[in-house]
Amino acid sequence: MITPIEKKGNIITHEDINFKLQQEFQYGALKFANNPLHKKLKGDGQVLDKLIFLPRMLFFVMGFKDLMQLVRYEQPQNNLEESVNTHSDEDSYHWEWYLKDLASMSGQFKNGNSIDLITNVWDDESLAVRKTIYAFSRHMQNMTDPVARMLMVEVLEITFDKFKEAIHPVLKDADLYDRLEYFGKMHQETEENHTTGISEDEISGLIEALPDHLKNDMLLVVRELFDSMYLMAANWAEA
Repeated sequence: MITPIEKKGNIITHEDINFKLQQEFQYGALKFANNPLHKKLKGDGQVLDKLIFLPRMLFFVMGFKDLMQLVRYEQPQNNLEESVNTHSDEDSYHWEWYLKDLASMSGQFKNGNSIDLITNVWDDESLAVRKTIYAFSRHMQNMTDPVARMLMVEVLEITFDKFKEAIHPVLKDADLYDRLEYFGKMHQETEENHTTGISEDEISGLIEALPDHLKNDMLLVVRELFDSMYLMAANWAEA
């Protein structure tokens, strides 16, 4: 378990806090990879039973579209701000694929008509999904530093990467991988062709570049966002 930042006397060193931030990403990614939804996807069971959560993702996917607008800089002033905009440009239209997949699959699920889908988005049982988007939205608007915003985007990128690792084998076994766009091959190939990616070196570089006065705040933000993603995935597992 991640512990509060240790102090050396009354001084927290630059190296200490960078290491702690790196730990938050490593621990958050590991915990998310083992969330209840992923265990369900990797376990026994019928394909449709495993995929019944897809409609419950609606608020998150459409909210993600808005998040990609919130992180943008209308008039980027430097390379970091331009890099944030590049992330936004590359990911902002993926919701269109989700809606196609949802239309394709919704007939396979009970309560798959449009009224039920809309009702379920704001159902009390799906509050954890909405809270996740609200958390990202709040922090992305409050923290205008481009490195801080990039680190929040990295939380989304890392967790989605873990999600793909869990769901792709299910789709391939059911001959759905080539057919579904958001969940399958098209999205994967698009991610592989992005100019930005996920790596420990990239995250380490961002942490090093983050202004020191923001690092304590980012420790808490990153932890909260990974926890929110975990709780959302656990909520999907209960669909």
